[in-house]
Amino acid sequence: MFMKRILVVLLVLLVTAGFVFANGNADGADKSEKEVSKELTLYHSHPASWTDPLIKEFQERTGIHVNVVGAGTGELAARIKAEKEAPQADVLWGGGAPTYQGILDLLQPYEHQYMDAVPSWSRDPQNRWHASIMFPMVIIYNPKLVAPEDAPKSWDDLLKPEFKGRIAHADPTKSGSSFTALTIQLAVKGGDNDQGWAWEKAFVENLDGKLLGSSSGTYKGVSDGEYAVGITYEEGALRYYRAGADLEIVYPEDGTINFPVPIAIIKNGPDPENAQKFVDFILSKDVQSRMGELNNRTVRNDVEIPDFMMPNDSPVFHPYSLALLENTDAKLQRWKNLIMGK
Repeated sequence: MFMKRILVVLLVLLVTAGFVFANGNADGADKSEKEVSKELTLYHSHPASWTDPLIKEFQERTGIHVNVVGAGTGELAARIKAEKEAPQADVLWGGGAPTYQGILDLLQPYEHQYMDAVPSWSRDPQNRWHASIMFPMVIIYNPKLVAPEDAPKSWDDLLKPEFKGRIAHADPTKSGSSFTALTIQLAVKGGDNDQGWAWEKAFVENLDGKLLGSSSGTYKGVSDGEYAVGITYEEGALRYYRAGADLEIVYPEDGTINFPVPIAIIKNGPDPENAQKFVDFILSKDVQSRMGELNNRTVRNDVEIPDFMMPNDSPVFHPYSLALLENTDAKLQRWKNLIMGK
């Protein structure tokens, strides 16, 4: 009788063990299914010189490994469109807000932790993108090639015959910052209308068929003496200027605009929770307080910009509005027509 009881107990234990094993060990299965991801894929178009340390710090703080895919913002936006059925990335960071407007339906709304610390106009009304920094577009020139008295002081000066074929400018269809420059030029030269595009036509003619593949080639090309003048974003210009390069900066007297440089979560990306953590990290006061020394304008109201930047209240800065972001695709098509001589 005793042996029978032992056999019954053993049988029960074996059946129970078999049930647990067959179900993959319920507790273990739950842990596996709920295991927190330690990956993040970042589509990224900022210079590595100032973003790499921040990405490294995020990884060290969170233990989340960031897979960085770098390219021009326009190229990355095209990639996001192509991957919309199976998104491969979690976050897009870099370039100007107009590029993000072209892919709004592919971006995930998100209210970050610091909504009260940033101006409401610095984000998409539905929170599909948020400004991470602000930048105006500026004109640069090489003082070894252009005397200060002959240097351009306005957008109009870039139409002078002496600068024909000597202007460093990236293709707006590939570079988000160059598309921002296009948007600003149209805004201060009459608008997205026949008047504004007549000015743009004259500008394209003075480029004389020369277009760079990326915005980084602009400040490098001018400082290296390949071009006399150029159009670039403030951060790149300041970085080279403060490092002692052959480059001077002009805030065009006919106007520029403090444009948002967004960060956005890609809809249905592989790791949405890690994407939120990255956005919160970039917009934290801790990180934003260091943006000035990285030659960037903070987007936060509670952080001051450094003295070596043009003050935000300077008359050269025209008002920014969301209306400037309209008709992205139409603007790009009209630009392409100009390049093709149509």
